[in-house]
Amino acid sequence: MTAVAPDITIVGLGPGDPGQRTIAVQHALDAAVRIFVRTHPDVDLSDLLGRKHVTDVACLRQPDAEPGGRWQVANDAVCDATADGPVVLAIPGHPRFGAGMVVGTLNEAARRGLSTRVLDGISVDDLMATSLGIDPLLQDAQFFNAREFRAEDDSQAPFIGGMFTGSPLRPMLLTHVYDQAVMVGVARALARVLPPDHSVIRIFAAGMPDEEINHYTVGELPTVPGGPLVTLWVPPQGDLEAGRDPRTLQHIVARLRAPGGCPWDREQTHESLRDNIVDEAYEVMDAIDAGDPANLAEELGDLFLLICMHAQIAEENGTFTLEDVYQGISSKIIRRHPHVFGDAVANEASDLAEIWAGVKAQEKVENPDQPVKAIDGQPHSMPALVRAPKVLRKHSFSTDMPPSTADDRSRDLLRAVSAVVMAGDDPERVLRDALTEHVTGNATP
Repeated sequence: MTAVAPDITIVGLGPGDPGQRTIAVQHALDAAVRIFVRTHPDVDLSDLLGRKHVTDVACLRQPDAEPGGRWQVANDAVCDATADGPVVLAIPGHPRFGAGMVVGTLNEAARRGLSTRVLDGISVDDLMATSLGIDPLLQDAQFFNAREFRAEDDSQAPFIGGMFTGSPLRPMLLTHVYDQAVMVGVARALARVLPPDHSVIRIFAAGMPDEEINHYTVGELPTVPGGPLVTLWVPPQGDLEAGRDPRTLQHIVARLRAPGGCPWDREQTHESLRDNIVDEAYEVMDAIDAGDPANLAEELGDLFLLICMHAQIAEENGTFTLEDVYQGISSKIIRRHPHVFGDAVANEASDLAEIWAGVKAQEKVENPDQPVKAIDGQPHSMPALVRAPKVLRKHSFSTDMPPSTADDRSRDLLRAVSAVVMAGDDPERVLRDALTEHVTGNATP
């Protein structure tokens, strides 16, 4: 009994050479009455294009259409042709590897109730693995469609942080590096997670007679030519070398705290590191005040190191992890910015007060046990002289003193502090208590 052919058979042609097609694919092509071919500028498909009843649908692509509709005209042409009998759609490479037209054709066929079948072909990852003598699966490689990184507008470059999901701890395979705009976008993405001197292998026409394999660095990539048959292989870094990945610092801190790690780091607690947080924050402030971006980056690193230390100590105590910290702050920021991540509208900064008040009120309802600030609305541990301006801007204090110069005021402040010290009291505690009494209405102006 002869099996009934499906309405549409989609076949993978591999790199083009008929000798590299599967037997099933070649049988489907030889038996086909009507063939649609999506040609590729660098793939030789002359054995197919010379036949009768073969249509090249590459010219039907609409590059200016929305991403999901660029192949719609071609999808319709293939599906319409089934009215006269089964058809074959032939795709270079593997039909399930980066072929947008295949996805569109299958979706359109399903919408029309047409039957389909997909036959495998050699994919670019198969060819690349053979060319480089590697096993992407055993090496836990990451696969990326480089077209997603196309650099169209340099003004958006500062705002792509976090968009690239590649990890330098695992090798990366980037296919479809179609042109220079794509290559520049890839270079920009890789530069966020890898140093400029990190090696990158460029493979052109993998598995074909004119194959080329060249070695470059991440820093050189913006000037390296792209092309329809260009693929990039990026080797990984070691677990202590990938310093541009935040997980590396997390791993380093865990190593320091683990048995056999650093004796000093292993002794630290939340309490012993408490004041370090403030000290490092002041170092950050000094770098800002000095207008020193290089030092600011270093000091922010020191501050982040302490965050990782506290998170590691917490994980050892079974209370929370660094991932919990990421999750908590991400959820909070998204929740408090419904005008960016939701449907709320705020065209001016002045529009935000009502939005934030509503969000915070809802947070209190959902988290009634959340820690509260001091009575004056400031953190309990904030230094008194730092909190004084914040409190007095909301709760004015009349001094009934005549106007004075800056020098007079500085001497008055020094005199007052000196009097407190000479009396054996702590100026920090005295001022803090005075501010609290003033806010609660117990102090005499």
